[in-house]
Amino acid sequence: MSELIKNEWEKLIKKKSSWIMWLILVVLTFAITLLVRSTTKAQSGEVMMKANDLFASLTEMTSFLNLFVVVVAASIVAEEFSRGTIKFLLIRPFTRSQILLSKFIVCVIYSVIGTIILYLSSLISANLLLSSQSPLAVVKGYHGWNALTVAGAYAGANLLLLLLYITITLFISAAIRSQSLAVGVGLGVLFGSSIINSFLNVVIPKYQWLKWNPFNMLNIKNTIMENKEAAASYPGYLNFWQMAGGILVYSIAIYLVMQLLFKKRDVSLS
Repeated sequence: MSELIKNEWEKLIKKKSSWIMWLILVVLTFAITLLVRSTTKAQSGEVMMKANDLFASLTEMTSFLNLFVVVVAASIVAEEFSRGTIKFLLIRPFTRSQILLSKFIVCVIYSVIGTIILYLSSLISANLLLSSQSPLAVVKGYHGWNALTVAGAYAGANLLLLLLYITITLFISAAIRSQSLAVGVGLGVLFGSSIINSFLNVVIPKYQWLKWNPFNMLNIKNTIMENKEAAASYPGYLNFWQMAGGILVYSIAIYLVMQLLFKKRDVSLS
């Protein structure tokens, strides 16, 4: 199994696009920080925004990281079908479950490395371009946590979201074998969730069970900040651990269905 994961990782990392997406993530992080610097600069030349205020939220760049991971997850299975290499892959001494699991693990590894890159880029760019601060300084409104911990909590919560995005995208990619459709669905979940949540917020007060819908789980990053009023004022409120548990349950359920579909997939049509 480790050999299979190693092979899948080598195939992914040899692609220029895999490196380019990480590079774009770094460039965009510095560009956004530079933009923030220009808009918060006083006439005296002093930058009014503190480094930890932007670093704690990972420069609001997690959406770009999620986008790149969705693209990787969409291509890692669909390309095997489009290039006809899936037949050669399946004649190797590995089960279909192992092959799909290895691709899933490789996507998770790519996500973790991307998260580390974003974390470090945010820390460095914020302290270079904004009013520098010790990352050990406490960030107001986050349970007395320092900036390193707050940013780590955002990174961890986003990794949970990535787990769900990877599972959904791989599911579409394995079931329909269409890279473009897998990317489209992944982006739809990524960027359309706020619209769907706005609609669901209207009906959740009447149907409380709807707060366990998967789109509500995508709000998990909002639970990191202290907000004692949210539990009383927001009808669909779930705490961090409830949302984390929900994301894991949905991811496991989709993963099991995906494995079932992939086992029955007729590769002779590819």
